[in-house]
Amino acid sequence: MTAPQPSSLGPRRSQRGLHTSSPGSPKRAYVPDETEPILSGYTYKPTEVSPPELDPAAYTPLAPTPAVSDSIENYKPKTNLIAWSVAAVLLVLAIIGGIVLNNLPAATPKDPAPTTARPVPTATPNRSGGVPFSDKEVSGYWRILSAVWSDNSVLLTVEISVDTGTLFYDFYGWANLDGSQLEPTGNSPTDLRTGFIASGETVSGTLTFELVRQPMTLILSTRGQSQLSALQVDP
Repeated sequence: MTAPQPSSLGPRRSQRGLHTSSPGSPKRAYVPDETEPILSGYTYKPTEVSPPELDPAAYTPLAPTPAVSDSIENYKPKTNLIAWSVAAVLLVLAIIGGIVLNNLPAATPKDPAPTTARPVPTATPNRSGGVPFSDKEVSGYWRILSAVWSDNSVLLTVEISVDTGTLFYDFYGWANLDGSQLEPTGNSPTDLRTGFIASGETVSGTLTFELVRQPMTLILSTRGQSQLSALQVDP
């Protein structure tokens, strides 16, 4: 028996997922069920697809994962880790200790206990022809070693020794006959210029005074013109 041919006047079957073209507003395509007969005498049969066979050489079976043993040994710390940690801590402590030691102030030596020392006068040979001098700051001895007279001047050689303290010395003189004050003159390299002498030191030099031959008095003074001692000079 021959199946009847579809009439051109009947409804047209739409393809799956497409819309049919018909006048008027668009209509949703009719999708038949896969098992619904399309025409009388025809049945839709789905195609069965079998998966391809796997090639045993294309893959390698995974090895079974070994079971983890629940032992106390698994919870013990590693010996190497402990050793490295201890070494690192000791190194850091050594560096910090070195920095601290370098920044410590240097120990200052203790001052020795003060001792009461008695001043010992320096022995000066031939302490003759002079006189001692002293005040609250200095003490010593001085003398005139020689006196050389000319018609209008006198050249004196003077020596000063200091026993204690420091002497800032200066000189001037008095003419005994007329009472005039005399100041040293001259530019000789041996002139005893004003200066200072420390304890235990001795200084000597020359002094020139413009003076007609007559007795005079030589004054040893401090730099502030404070008189310490005087010596008589005879013509």
